[in-house]
Amino acid sequence: MLTNRKKISVIIALVLISLGYAFYAEFALNLEPCPLCIVERVILATILVPALIFLMHNPRNKLFKCLYSLVIIGISGFGIKVAAHHVWLTQLPPEQQPLSCGMPLGVMYQSLPLHSFLHKILEGDAECAKVTWHILGINAPNAVLILFVIIILISGFTFFQSK
Repeated sequence: MLTNRKKISVIIALVLISLGYAFYAEFALNLEPCPLCIVERVILATILVPALIFLMHNPRNKLFKCLYSLVIIGISGFGIKVAAHHVWLTQLPPEQQPLSCGMPLGVMYQSLPLHSFLHKILEGDAECAKVTWHILGINAPNAVLILFVIIILISGFTFFQSK
């Protein structure tokens, strides 16, 4: 039986490996991430915060163990929503895919108000519907969706073991 610390360590390892591969694919393989890929990276990095705090804090109190688990589950749940939307975009026929905004992310960030920028990014564009790379035979959006589900399952076991 894995301890809570080991479960959280597995989550941290999965996130770091995933982010490491994403940056390797971007910078070594020259694969350009779409807006939703970047959002998914940010969500993964956000999961690291409570996971690392949990690991450093090593709470003995069940309330704190449950709290950390619930925060990770909540962030991962949002990640599932984004990744599921990304998978949905990849499944659309070409005539139903959203049009590209035509602006690079940096230009969009500087020219749009924050709420419009976030809405535009989370909506996805034509680039998000293209599947340009695979990992272990699974396309990237599906792999990220599976990763978020795994993180929720591990955190859920941590939560219920703490109760």
